[in-house]
Amino acid sequence: MEFADFFEQTAPRLVRLCFLTTLDREAAADATQEALGRAWRDWGRVGADSSDPAAWTRTVALNLCRNRWRRLASQARLAPRAYTVDSRPDDLPDIDLQRALGRLPVRQREAVVLHYWADLGVEACASAMGVSPGSVKQHLSRARQRLAVELGEPSLELEVESP
Repeated sequence: MEFADFFEQTAPRLVRLCFLTTLDREAAADATQEALGRAWRDWGRVGADSSDPAAWTRTVALNLCRNRWRRLASQARLAPRAYTVDSRPDDLPDIDLQRALGRLPVRQREAVVLHYWADLGVEACASAMGVSPGSVKQHLSRARQRLAVELGEPSLELEVESP
């Protein structure tokens, strides 16, 4: 695959992924630009040697988002909620969901975004996040519980039919 084709296919999804991870439009654009720049620089290796250059680029972008978060937190001694929603593209979830995502711990938010918006399976999420599949499942479970409370969703109760 040529890099130009890869860029066209990957860039919009990568921007959305980074935005939902950071909830900061400029940080998302910066991380996407840097990740795609690194992919272009190393395209001979990434495009040829990697079976999935999109996964490689996604991992780089998420690492850049995490590094930015750490840098901001250490410089300003911020609370865990360092990002705010500046604006949102039309294809993103409603503002209440964005705010609820913003209140999740970073790793839970990453798991939710990768699993539900990037449509990755647990194994692919684990690879992108650099954690075990069990850890991803735990982050997803806790995130779903917190989101249900944040969004006022009723608890899910399964009805068991008696024989």
